[in-house]
Order: sequence, then C-alpha cells, then structure tokens
Amino acid sequence: MPRLLLRLLAGVHLVAFVSLWVQIDGLIGSRGILPVRDFFAYLERVLGTGAFDRFVNVPSLLWLGSGDTALHMLCAAGVLLSLLAIAGMVTVPVFAGLWICYLSLVWGGQTFLAFQWDTLLLEATLCAVVLAPLGWPFRGPADAPAGPVRRPLVATVRAAFHVAPDPAAARPGMWLFRLLVVKLMFLSGAVKLLSLDPTWWRLTALDVHYFTQPLPVAASWYAHHLPDWFHRLSVLIMFGVELVVPWLVFSRRLRKPGVWLLLALQLLIAATGNYGFFNLLTAVLCLSWLDHPPFSRPLRQSKPPAMSTADPHLLARRAGTHIRWLVATTFLLLSLSVTARELTRSLPRGPDTPPTTARLADLVDRVLVDPAAPVLRAIAPFRSINGYGLFRAMTTSRPEIVVETSVDGVTWSDLAFRFKPGDLDRPPRAAFPHMPRLDWQMWFAALDPAGADWLGSFVERLFEGEPAVLGLLGEASRQAEPPRYVRLRLYDYRFSDPGTGAAWWRREFLYDLGSVAR
Repeated sequence: MPRLLLRLLAGVHLVAFVSLWVQIDGLIGSRGILPVRDFFAYLERVLGTGAFDRFVNVPSLLWLGSGDTALHMLCAAGVLLSLLAIAGMVTVPVFAGLWICYLSLVWGGQTFLAFQWDTLLLEATLCAVVLAPLGWPFRGPADAPAGPVRRPLVATVRAAFHVAPDPAAARPGMWLFRLLVVKLMFLSGAVKLLSLDPTWWRLTALDVHYFTQPLPVAASWYAHHLPDWFHRLSVLIMFGVELVVPWLVFSRRLRKPGVWLLLALQLLIAATGNYGFFNLLTAVLCLSWLDHPPFSRPLRQSKPPAMSTADPHLLARRAGTHIRWLVATTFLLLSLSVTARELTRSLPRGPDTPPTTARLADLVDRVLVDPAAPVLRAIAPFRSINGYGLFRAMTTSRPEIVVETSVDGVTWSDLAFRFKPGDLDRPPRAAFPHMPRLDWQMWFAALDPAGADWLGSFVERLFEGEPAVLGLLGEASRQAEPPRYVRLRLYDYRFSDPGTGAAWWRREFLYDLGSVAR
C-alpha cells in the first residue's frame, strides 16, 4: 500500500503542476497580473542581499531566477518528477524535488497560490519524504543479481522504478499520512462549531452554501432546491463524518468503513462544487488508512525471514527506521501544537466568552501552543505543517463582480470568465480537477473589493490586450481590439427558482465599484 499511495500522490502533483502551468503566464508571468519578478525584487529590497536570510524567510528556487523561463522550468520539473514517481520511482529525492518545486511556485504565486489545498499538498509531500525509500534500487543482498551484470547502469535504472518502502521503515510515514487525515477532517468540523456561526449551529448552512460557494457546478443548482429537511440532515451527517469518523483510524477493524465514509463525503463535495484538486488529494490521503489496495484481495501474511546479523545493510536499515520514527514524532508534536492553535483561535474572544471557556483556551495555549511557538515561527515559511478549516464562517449571500468593457463608452459588454458565474443563462461549469485560480480569486475579491489590490493590474492588462491574461478568460472575452473603457459593477447573484424559465441565475444590481478610461 505505501508504494501505491506514493504513486497516487504523484498523480495529484501531476494534476497540480499541469493545471498551474497552463495559467502561469497570465497569473504571475512577466506580462501577467502579478509578475513574480516584481514581487521578488520587492522581497529583495525588504530582506536584503544575504542569500541565506532570503531563502530562510522565502524558501524558493525563484531566487535563482524569476523570469518566465524559470517558471516554466519549475513546472516542467514538477511534471517530470511526477511522471517518474507514477512510473515507480517513489524515492526520497523525487518527492523532495516535488516539494521544493511546488513550494517555490507557491511563494511565487502570491495570492493565486494561497489556497488551503496548496499547503495541504506541501504537507502531504513532506510526509511522503518520510515514507519513501531513500532511493537505493536494491532492498538488500537478496535483491541483487546473482551473477555478473553486463549492463549495470541499465539494471540500476530499471530497479529504481521497482523500489518499494521497507515495511518497518514505512510505518512512521504511513501514520503521518493517517494522522494528517485526522487533523484535516477534525479541524474542518471543529472550527465550524467553535466559530459559533449560526448557520452551522442551526443546521441551515446548506440552505445557502450551494450558490454562495466560490465556483458552483450545474449539480449545485439541483442540490440547492432539495428540501430543507434534507439540507439539515446533510449537515448532521457531515459533522458526523468530520468529527467522529477520523478517530476510527485507531481501530484496525473500523478503518475500512471509515475510509468509505470519508471518500463518500469527498465525492459529494466534488460533485456539487469546483475545488480544484482538493477532493482528489484528500481521497488519496484517506487511502493511507488501508493496509491493502482497495478492491484487491489481501495476501496471506507470512512471517518475514529473520535477518542475518552478517547482513551489511542491517544496521543501516535499523538506523534509518529509527531516524524516520524520530522525524515523524517531531512532525506530529508540531502538528499537534498547530491543531491546538487553530482550535483556540477559532473560539470567539470577548466579554461574552464564558470564563470556563476562556480559561481552557488559555491553558491549551500555555501547554501546547506557546512552547512550540518559536519553532513554528521558524518553519512557517516552509508552509508544511498547517492548520485547516474551510467554511468556518458561512457566507449567506453572493456578491459578484461583473467586469464590463467598452470601446466607445456607450456600448458595454460583460467580460466572460471560464468558470465564474456571469451570464444568467449559462449553466455553472465543472472544472475538476483543474484549479481555475483567477476565477476563484474573483470570488474573494467580491467579498472584499478594497482588499483585492491585484484588480488594478488585471484591468491594466485588459487595456493592453495582453494575450496571456486574456487566455485565462472565456473565448467570448478575446476581442478584436483592446477596450478603452472598463468598469466594475457589483451584483447580488442567486440561483433561479424552478419553473421560472431557462435562466440558471438571477441577479440584482448593488453598486458601481468604479470605472477606468484609457
């Protein structure tokens, strides 16, 4: 199972790198919305010229070069390493390479790579570094060829694609994956309740979730119109899966049904919303609970042969296993501190907070959070031990920014995005497992237009008719000539009611955000 898990994780990496690669020029390229070259020039002014200090604070290979070529090389390296791992080269160097490539792009991506599944992928990849074998193609003398090898290089490369983690050495890495699932799922449920958001406590969150989520799909419209009692039952079941099922990991007998419940939740989320590769990644992580690949017949366990004390590799393997346990234990202790911090931060603090709750939160901070705080601050730039919790506060309305362009200032047309709601008659589109990062950020921008500093750069690229940025939009937005006027208008969007016509959406104008003329 460890070998299959690593190959599946590499498959998620392949999806993530390819999805980003096709967008990278328009997002952070030299002619993109937020050029990474400008960002790193700013960081250099802030952090100084010391190479070590810069890398410790912003660990990214883009310090070596932040032009378009460097961005494409990082994406290409990520794709190549992913393919090598999928083909069977599931080794520490491969996953360490995937980790540093994606971490470099996360830093370069700025707001466009600030999603929880980006950091979840980094954390999972670091777990894979603990799980994967070091990379020596032979597991021991028994695997080595008996006779002389005529083509040793070919034999070594071929063996590298069949290397498998040693069962004893894989155990700490497998538990890192399993407990990462516990942290992810439990925090996802706990922060919803600890935030005291009334929609979660009243079980009414799904009354609004399907149309207020960032990028709905067509199935979201139908899910939204299910009966209210079904929405409330769904919220109850979701809390059961997120808060109770994770603890089944400690029961070997109950793990398998627990996996199917977790996978069912991810399938339903993916079927009713666009969350990039998040659901795929979470599903792969959940498979770490299994001792054998799903739908396979488990082999009869036989007692492994006793290792000879004359085996020259025995001491090294034992030392390697102990080191893995030490690394995994340190990782888990820091992860426990992050989890405690996430829980206490989710609690409302104020004069209305019950004294007992406040004292308990302070105790947790003193015992679990404060002792690890210096270490957590030091490793924070590596974004590989994280807290999670989507939708802790449910949005109950859907403000939507509609970008309108004009050549003459009289006739205006809406800018069409690939996946963001706009045209009332167009059904919401599915993007799985692609992550349309501009469309997602437009949702956040509508919630806080003043905080979306990148919108000004986006409008400037529209005036320039920049092909890389226009490539992020729908085909209808690629005009024959760049616009001379652009205005942003805020609307309130809601799903249409059944039986009212062919439109999927209805909207109400709120106010103008501003207009710009070139």
